[in-house]
Amino acid sequence: MQYRNDIAGLRALAVLPILLVHAGLTAIPGGFIGVDIFFVISGYLISRIILKEMDGGRFTLTGFYRRRALRILPALLVMLVVVLAVGWWRLFPQDMRDLSWSAAATALSGSNIWFWRTVNYFGDAELTPLLHTWSLGVEEQFYIFYPLLLIALHRWLPRRIVPVLWIIVAVSLAAGFALIAVNKAAAAFYLLPARAWELGLGALVATGGFPRLGERARPVAAWLGLGLVIAGLFVITEESAFPAPWALLPCIGTALLIAYGETGGTARLLSLAPMRFVGDISYSLYLWHWPVMAFWRFERGLTLDAGEMAATIAISFALAILSYRLIEQPFLRRGKAWATPRVLWGALAAMLLVAGAAALLAVQASRTRIEDPRIARVLTYLDYDYAPEGILQFRNGICMANSDKPNFDVARCATLRSDRPNIMILGDSHAGHLARALGERLTGMNVMQVTASGCRPVWPTAGDRRCTEVMEIGFGALPGSGRLDRAILSGRWRADEMDGLLRAIARLRARGVPVTVIGPTVEYDEPMPRLLARAIARDDYALVRSGRDPERIALDRDMARRVRAAGATYVSLQALECPDGACPLFASDGSPFHFDYGHYTLQASRQMVAKFPVEAIGPAKP
Repeated sequence: MQYRNDIAGLRALAVLPILLVHAGLTAIPGGFIGVDIFFVISGYLISRIILKEMDGGRFTLTGFYRRRALRILPALLVMLVVVLAVGWWRLFPQDMRDLSWSAAATALSGSNIWFWRTVNYFGDAELTPLLHTWSLGVEEQFYIFYPLLLIALHRWLPRRIVPVLWIIVAVSLAAGFALIAVNKAAAAFYLLPARAWELGLGALVATGGFPRLGERARPVAAWLGLGLVIAGLFVITEESAFPAPWALLPCIGTALLIAYGETGGTARLLSLAPMRFVGDISYSLYLWHWPVMAFWRFERGLTLDAGEMAATIAISFALAILSYRLIEQPFLRRGKAWATPRVLWGALAAMLLVAGAAALLAVQASRTRIEDPRIARVLTYLDYDYAPEGILQFRNGICMANSDKPNFDVARCATLRSDRPNIMILGDSHAGHLARALGERLTGMNVMQVTASGCRPVWPTAGDRRCTEVMEIGFGALPGSGRLDRAILSGRWRADEMDGLLRAIARLRARGVPVTVIGPTVEYDEPMPRLLARAIARDDYALVRSGRDPERIALDRDMARRVRAAGATYVSLQALECPDGACPLFASDGSPFHFDYGHYTLQASRQMVAKFPVEAIGPAKP
């Protein structure tokens, strides 16, 4: 197939924003849509290759998988081996265990499924070195099924290829909407059924599914496509519903560029030599950039300054160039002379070897004991949300609706009683981590936990269906008898949601309900147990204190003023936890004060709640 310079440049347009946003540049919040651009390009190129060979009577499945193996596996498997080696050298056992299992899944083309099942609300994605390989899992699974579909269509319905592809695109897009609607946003993000439409758009361009345009209309459509892609980089954020519907913006834009931008102004722009160069190394650049940045963050902290951003990007480019010249290109050149069975059996053996070695490393890491008992203990809290104490504290799937367990039991968690005062704590997991301690302190009262992870108590309610349903329970007429004596609102507050918080306060006060707002927690730029382990190993606790997020302090001050002006009581966690700026590192039972970036362990939660003024959390005095 003829090499298209503009598509090489389009690859650069995909990978460069990914690098920048992953390095921490907030100016382009939608940089992650580069993956969606890659999906459309892949769907186009694969379809062109397959259909051209089918029309010439040369297509075979073994030949197709041979090319895919030579293109994808060598650089990927080498990257996995290097990442595992570095991880064994530098990571704590729990992190090495998780890295190894993810490497095994990646080697077997299933990392998207692995991360769908394991990366959760309390996770720290920036410290997951192979998280970026989820997109390779999607593509590799697509490569398994798509050629079989085209073989069947080419043989029995050769004139119906385009309509069938449109149906698949429509069904896949509908699946994405449906999964998000039923609180399965993670499945929509990671899994092929909700992503196939993106590759399908590229396939439609290759099969003539986009209309033919005249010479004057083609450049207009191409520039429109480029505009849609660029707009997506700036208007799409991590909070956007994704991939449905917001991925339509970059995907349609990319399809328009491929369909109508082979010549003209957009082609000249994308075909510039620097763009072509980055496009040529884009696969290796994508492979290496995320491990480089993740390991850097393990060593230096989650937030990269400008110099660190530049350093990690430069290292990523250096490794990508080496990978492209020493691994990608040699295998593609020399592989042409290798027999197909040799390539396929060799690829299968290499995949199994790397996956098996990774699994053995995972088992070994699970058995590894850390000599320093202080480090060993704090690191157990990296798995706190799965531990019995964490399950007891949050009550996920009962009084806390989260992405894995979106259920909420109104009868057990949000029902008024007439025989005692009724106190409701409403909010996200930052309300959930206080709820049990509040219930223990407010003895003789009915403390109701109305919480959903990632869902702030603002009005009107916002977020996915799980959020709106649970928050509307709290803001509505609660079942049962008796009256609500106080509403306590808590969340991982955002500055751009303050107007919504003030409306929530006004709504509750209009019903005669006293309102208390719990301010933002102290936060760190990576999980506190890992910071503590590193600090203990280096005998330098300043490492922990330097990781504190100062923006939460400024938000706390602004919230205190605005909440009190709205007639509600305000409790500053910043002031209670860190009087005179000195923050505790451990709770009284020796547990880390926070088990991740900002959630309290149960004992820390009890200590904090013990400091709350009773008039701020109990019934208002008559």
